[in-house]
Amino acid sequence: MSEASLEDQFLELLKKNEKFRLAVASYLGYNEILRKLSEHDEKFNSILEEIKLLREDQNKLWENQNKLWEEVRALREGQKRLWEEVKALREEQNRLWEGQNRLWESQNRLWKEVKYLRAEVDSFGKAV
Repeated sequence: MSEASLEDQFLELLKKNEKFRLAVASYLGYNEILRKLSEHDEKFNSILEEIKLLREDQNKLWENQNKLWEEVRALREGQKRLWEEVKALREEQNRLWEGQNRLWESQNRLWKEVKYLRAEVDSFGKAV
């Protein structure tokens, strides 16, 4: 029997005889390879699921981060309004202090006039 004939018979058996085909596959470690591939598929699918969950978590984090930035923006606007109110209050307080100073000046002028009038009354009383 020639080598070519043996090859042809071998290939023919592989094609037609399932039992022979499975025996050769087993002998070559094909089942072990398929089992390992199946394990890798399971691990790969598990990793894909984990990536999906991580992506969902990351998206939630981004949403929360955006909400925080919106809150920061609102707080800054509120802080800006408060500083504007503080500025307006300071301006009003300065106007009040200016008015108070004018009142003190007027009161001091009145006291000077009172002293002057008392002195006049005293000197008038002594002259009489």
